[in-house]
Amino acid sequence: MNNFNCDDIRQTLDASASLLEVRTTDEVMASCLPDARNIPLDILPLLVHEHMEKHEPVLINCHSGGRAVIAERILAGPGFTDVTTSAAYITSSIVINM
Repeated sequence: MNNFNCDDIRQTLDASASLLEVRTTDEVMASCLPDARNIPLDILPLLVHEHMEKHEPVLINCHSGGRAVIAERILAGPGFTDVTTSAAYITSSIVINM
């Protein structure tokens, strides 16, 4: 897990990384990030191939980092190699004015 600061997160997203939100749908509805793909952790293994490409870089977000680490392991199984997790909960204040 990478301990990214705000600039690192912006640079990763600017470099065409997809923001994968693995929180529950209810959590995401309470605070949604623009352009984030919400695939809750419990259904990620079922939907990852429908919504993600193995070759694209992915930045995984969750509330405290625990689910992001699990999601990173799930993505490694089918061959995703450019996956980054963040120890910090990514909020709109981090990605605003990118």
